Amino acid sequence: MTPPVLPFCRLWPELRLRRWAWFALVAGLLPHPPAYALDASAWAVRQPFRVESQGLIKLALPASTLDAARPDLADLRVLDAAGREVPYALVTPAAVSPASAQPRQFHAELADTTTVITLETGTSLPLDAVTLATPNRGFIKPVQIEFSADGRVWERVADAVPLFRQNGAEQLTLSLPRRPAEWVRLTVDDRRTPPVPFTGATLLVGETQPAPAETVPVRITARDELPGETVLTLDLGASHLPLTSLGFATDDPLFTRRVTVAVRELRDDTVVERELARGTIYRVALGGLAPAEQLVMPLDLAVPGRELIVHLDNGDSPPLALTAVRGERHPVLLVFNVTSAGVHSLLLGAPSAVAPRYDLPVQAAAYGSLPVASVLLAEPAANPGFQSPEVLTNLVLEGAPFDPQGWSWRKSVVLTAPGVQQLELDLDVLANARRDFADLRLLLAGRQVPYLLEHTTLARPIPLSPAAVDDPNRPRLSRWQLKLPRAGLPLSRLALTSSTALFQRHFRLYENVSDERGTSSEITLAAADWTHAPGRPGASLTLVLESSPRTDSLWLETDNGDNPPLLLSDAKSWSPVVRLLFKAVPAGAPALYYGQAEAAAPRYDLSLVASQLFTAEKRPALLGRAEELGPGNWTTVFFSRGSGLIFWGTLVAVVGLLLIIVVRLLPKPPAA
Repeated sequence: MTPPVLPFCRLWPELRLRRWAWFALVAGLLPHPPAYALDASAWAVRQPFRVESQGLIKLALPASTLDAARPDLADLRVLDAAGREVPYALVTPAAVSPASAQPRQFHAELADTTTVITLETGTSLPLDAVTLATPNRGFIKPVQIEFSADGRVWERVADAVPLFRQNGAEQLTLSLPRRPAEWVRLTVDDRRTPPVPFTGATLLVGETQPAPAETVPVRITARDELPGETVLTLDLGASHLPLTSLGFATDDPLFTRRVTVAVRELRDDTVVERELARGTIYRVALGGLAPAEQLVMPLDLAVPGRELIVHLDNGDSPPLALTAVRGERHPVLLVFNVTSAGVHSLLLGAPSAVAPRYDLPVQAAAYGSLPVASVLLAEPAANPGFQSPEVLTNLVLEGAPFDPQGWSWRKSVVLTAPGVQQLELDLDVLANARRDFADLRLLLAGRQVPYLLEHTTLARPIPLSPAAVDDPNRPRLSRWQLKLPRAGLPLSRLALTSSTALFQRHFRLYENVSDERGTSSEITLAAADWTHAPGRPGASLTLVLESSPRTDSLWLETDNGDNPPLLLSDAKSWSPVVRLLFKAVPAGAPALYYGQAEAAAPRYDLSLVASQLFTAEKRPALLGRAEELGPGNWTTVFFSRGSGLIFWGTLVAVVGLLLIIVVRLLPKPPAA
């Protein structure tokens, strides 16, 4: 007798109660392709792990796996205990974000000491947040938030919520209680500052489900304090991490900061920064209440390397006393079916591997109820059977032969360890090399060492001592001399500080430049008005130079009128940070050649492995003492040393020729 067939509608509650049975059924019904033994010789890394039971399994990939694999994980393969390829699905749980919607009505009106904004939401969905629009660029105000079902009876749901825009940082989005409301009223407190015009609002509606996150150990490898900016270099510990947020720890009581996150990348054979995200962190106190803070910057990005560059805009405020930076990332889940227990392996690190196409579904909902297995993955190790073309670890990078004839300067390079080197150019090179650095060459045993040129946003401070050099014939004029450590430094700005409490002056920065005839002339580099009144922060002025100075002496002057002389207490400039990235050659340390006006920029094939240079651990290389090279042939003397010799040589030749012509034209004396 044939057993009765249960309808699927009756079977569904049973399967829903037995989730493991449901996933087993899904795994059994999926059309798995036949498993074949995989040739693992093209994979550089193997990561073993032991599975004790059969069935569908879900693993959370550790950061070490993501670091060893390609950014898109196209080279990831799963092998079972017999070395056969196992189909898998990669799942990254994402957050469910609310959708934006325009309110049905927006009304803003001024009261005695408040601005009242009333919104008719026009939706029955839960309200997550509201973002206000305003053209005002500088304000900070507390806001009271109220809900209503009929527009007459109001319920207060939040008080003293900060709303601000200042120093490039802004917080115009107000969080709501995540429940429906027909009406929303926002009361902006205008008692301490003038009212701000609001022109519109946008609602975020719908359920919010944050995605699960894992902690990322972040290490601050460098901190550079620039004028009005703090630049942090962060090491994430691994590459290819899908970051969800960065958190900043500081004990500073009150602050607002705009934060920019960037990475280094190669563009036109030059290393530059590419911006990934912007946000705001703050800690503010309004209306005498406890400070409100937001120290976590939300992100949704995959970092290509293990390094992040973070810029904090300080404006005229002192830098934050940051104690730590914390990160979080999305978990990357690997789901596959285990047919036989034993030691399985992950294969990683195959640059030419094509992403596999399996029949397993990749939707997170298909495996949402499947728990993450507590399987311990070993650290990635070298695959013993790996056979691949050379990669950066054993690749010898060598350039074309090079003749340094015509180059004016040379410096030895000191290597502290093998591997990828990071060489920062010092003041000697910055002053004597070309402005575009096209004349830089690394030379070893007669051949060039390829490099990548990195233009950073960093700058090193150059403290200057202003020396008063007043003109007795012009008593109303104050003048200072600023001595630079080198002539020809590529400086772009000069910061001045004064201890005078009240003044208003016009400043001019110039230098005296002599031409090939020896005639001296004043070249204005910058000019600006400087005003300071009591009660304001310390008097400071930043002059932006129109061109880089050519000499090592700058002159600063201002007309005091009928006022006492201005006291200039401090001056500072900054030199740009320019670096060379290259791989050390086993034969020894190279030398850096520079100072050739006619040189063309080199072109290397190093850009093909630029991503590996960025992700590799960089060793700091150092520059030795500068060595001035002797002159070459007569063309080098005349054309590489400047136009002065050409002018004077031509002048002497013309004068000599004229003397010969005059002597020949003079009448000869009569014969005796």
